[in-house]
Amino acid sequence: MDFSSVPRALESLKRRKPALDEGVLASAAELLGTGHSSVVLKALKNLVTIEDTSAAGKVRWEPLAVGLYIATEVLQQTIQDDTEKDAERNQASTVYMEGPRVPSTILTQEVTARLPPLSLEESLELCQVLHTISMKHLEHDEPRVRTLVAKSVGAYSKVSLRSESDSLAAMRQEMHDRLIHSIHEHIEAGRDETGAYSRCSAGALDDTTGWRALETNWLCLASLVTALGGDFLTEFPLTDELLQDCQFSCVTHVNRHVRAAGMTVLEKWIVAAASASEKHGELLTASSSSLRKTVTAVLKVGLADNWSQVRMAASVLCRVFFKILLELNSPFEDVYPVVLPRMCLNRFYLAQGVKLYSHETWKMLFKDSGLDLVVANLGAVCRYYVKMCDADNHVVREAACQAVAELAVRLGEHKEYHDSLQSFIDLLLQSLLMCFHDESWPVRDEACLACGILCKAYPEECRPELKTLWERWTEQLTDQIWSVREDAAVALGNAVQAYGPEFMTQIRELIAKLLPSAREQPAMTPAEYKARQNDMEAHTDSQLYSCGSLAPKLRKAGAGRIGCGNCDVTRPKAPWEATDGCLYLIGQLVVTCTAVDSGIQLTDDDLLPLLREVADVCRVRHFPQADDLRTTLWRQLPLIAHALGKQRFKRLYLNVFMDLLFSSLESRSSSQLSQHAAGQCAEELAEIVGPAIFRARLEDYQRDIFDRAIRERQMLPKGPPDAFSPFGPPGLLDTVGRVSQ
Repeated sequence: MDFSSVPRALESLKRRKPALDEGVLASAAELLGTGHSSVVLKALKNLVTIEDTSAAGKVRWEPLAVGLYIATEVLQQTIQDDTEKDAERNQASTVYMEGPRVPSTILTQEVTARLPPLSLEESLELCQVLHTISMKHLEHDEPRVRTLVAKSVGAYSKVSLRSESDSLAAMRQEMHDRLIHSIHEHIEAGRDETGAYSRCSAGALDDTTGWRALETNWLCLASLVTALGGDFLTEFPLTDELLQDCQFSCVTHVNRHVRAAGMTVLEKWIVAAASASEKHGELLTASSSSLRKTVTAVLKVGLADNWSQVRMAASVLCRVFFKILLELNSPFEDVYPVVLPRMCLNRFYLAQGVKLYSHETWKMLFKDSGLDLVVANLGAVCRYYVKMCDADNHVVREAACQAVAELAVRLGEHKEYHDSLQSFIDLLLQSLLMCFHDESWPVRDEACLACGILCKAYPEECRPELKTLWERWTEQLTDQIWSVREDAAVALGNAVQAYGPEFMTQIRELIAKLLPSAREQPAMTPAEYKARQNDMEAHTDSQLYSCGSLAPKLRKAGAGRIGCGNCDVTRPKAPWEATDGCLYLIGQLVVTCTAVDSGIQLTDDDLLPLLREVADVCRVRHFPQADDLRTTLWRQLPLIAHALGKQRFKRLYLNVFMDLLFSSLESRSSSQLSQHAAGQCAEELAEIVGPAIFRARLEDYQRDIFDRAIRERQMLPKGPPDAFSPFGPPGLLDTVGRVSQ
C-alpha cells in the first residue's frame, strides 16, 4: 500500500491481489473523480464501514486503512489555519508516528486539487463516523490500521472543538476513557512474574517489533492531546495512575517503540500545559509536580537508552521541556544534576541524528552559559562520564571517552575553571585506563586520545600513572588498526608537550627500536596475499556484528558482558605496522617540537638522519602492505614540511624524498590509494616551496610525471570548502581532535 498521497493510496486499492470487492473499487473511483463534497463524504463512509471478505473469508484491512487515511487528510484540510503563526504552531505540534524524526503526512496540493473541502456540518458528520470506527478498531491486528486510527482521532477531535455539541464532548470523553483503560490493561497484562518489568511481546521473535496495541494507544493519546491543546488538561486532568503508566512505558518497558511513544505523550502534555500556563503552569513550574517529576525520571533513563530511536525521542522531549521552562521563567536547578550530564554526552553519541540534535539543543539553550553550568554540576558530570566508561554498550563507552577529553580541553585551558577539575583527574584517568582494555578498538582509540589530552592539560596530576600510560600508548602505536596507531602518536605528542625533554628521550629510543621493523616483515607476493584474503577457513568464526549497529556489540575484556561473538582471538601484529606507527609519531613530534614555546629543540642534526632512515625504510617492496606504509609517509610529509617551514624544508629535506615520491607516482604496480596519496603529497609540497621552485628541482622525466599527476587531480570533483560533513556538525570536535596542524 502507498500512503504517500491520496491518489496513490486509491490506486493501490486497484492493484491488490486478490482483487477487492466491487463496492470498494466503486468508492475509490468516486474519490478519484472531482465530485461534490457530499459524494466524497458518502464514499469515505463506505470505505471505512464496508467489510470486504474476498480473501478466503477474512476481512480485508486495505479499504479501512485507505478510508481512514483520506478522511484524516480531508479533516486536516478543513481545520488548516491560514495565519503564519497558527501554521507554525501546527507544525510544532506534529505527532511523529513513524519515529521521532519523521513527520506525519502533510496535506499536499495534489490532495486539495482532487478532494473538495467539506462543510462544517459534513465534517462533524464524518467525525461521528470516524469515532465509531476508531473505537471499534483501536486494537486492530494490523499495525498500519492502528496507526491510521491514531491519526484520525487527532483530526476529528480537533474538528469537534468547532462545535459545542454535548454529543461531541461525550465522544472525546469516551475515546479518552477507552485509551486510558486499554493502556493500563496492556501494561498489566504484559508485566512479568515479578510485576516490576514487562515481558517480551507474545509471538514476537524479538523486542524490536510493535508490542501489541500499546504503542499505537500512546500515539493515539498523543494525537488527542495535540488536538485539544491546553483544553485537554481541563477536560481530562492528569492522574497519578496515568503518569505511573507512562513512566513505566518510557523507562521499564522492554519494547523500544513503546518507550518512544510514551515520551511523545509526555512531550504533548508539556506543550499543552504551557499553552494554558495560567491554568496549568504549576504542572511544570512546581518542583513537587507529578508531571515534572515524571519527565525528570524519564529523561534520566531515556537519554541513556541503548536504542538510538529512544534516545532521540528523549532528546526531543528534553529540548521541549527546557525551552518551555525557560519561557515560563521557571527555576530548574533541581533538574540539572540529572539531565545535564546526559545532554553533554549525547553530543558525542555515534548515531548522527542524536548527536546533531543534541548539539543544536545545547547551543539553543546554553549558548553563553553552558560551561558555567557544567562547572556548577561538575561532580554529577564526572561521575556520569565514569559510569558510562563502564557501560555495556561500546558506542556509549566511546562517547564517554570523547566527553572526558572535551572536559580536559575546555576546563584545562580555562584560567578560571582549570583548578575545578583537578580533584576529579584521578577518577577520570582510571576510567580511561580501564577503556584501554576494551575489545572494541574505537573505544581504545578514543581512550588513548583522551589520556593524551588529559596529560597535556593536567601533567602533574597524571604523572603517577605515566608508566602505565607509556605502556598503553606504545602498545597502541603498533596496533593492527591504522587510526589507532595514528591517535597513539597524537597522544604521545601531547605527552611530549606535557613532560618535555625527559619524555622526549624515551620517544627517541622507541623510534630507534621500532622504525626498522618493516625490514623484518616476512616476504609475500601479491598473489599469495590475495589468496590468503580469499581463504574461507581464515575468515571462519570471525567477528560477528550486532543488528542495528555500525560496529560490533562488544564487551569489555574480563567484565563478563554479553557480546555477539568471541573477540578474544585476533590476528597477530605485523612488523610493518610498528614502522607505520613510527611514521605517525615522527610527524607529530615535528609538529609539536617546532610549535611556538614548545620548549623542545629538534635540530637538523637529529632530524635529518632520522628522515633519511624513514625514506630508506619506506623503499621496502617485498610485501604487499608496503604500499600502505608509503601511503602513510605521503600523508605525513606535507605536515612535516609545513611545520619545518618553507626555507628549512626546501634546503635540507625536500631532496631526501624526491626519488621515492616519483617512483610511487610512476609505478603502475602500486595501489591506487598509494598513488593518490603520492599525487596529493606532490601537489602540496609544490604549494609549500613554490610551484616554480619545485619544478626546477625535478628531472625532465619527473616533470612529465608531475604534470600528469596534477592534471589527473584537477579532473577530480571538488566539493565546496564549507560542505556539510555527515560525521558531525562543523567545529564540534575541533578542540578534542589531533594536534593542530
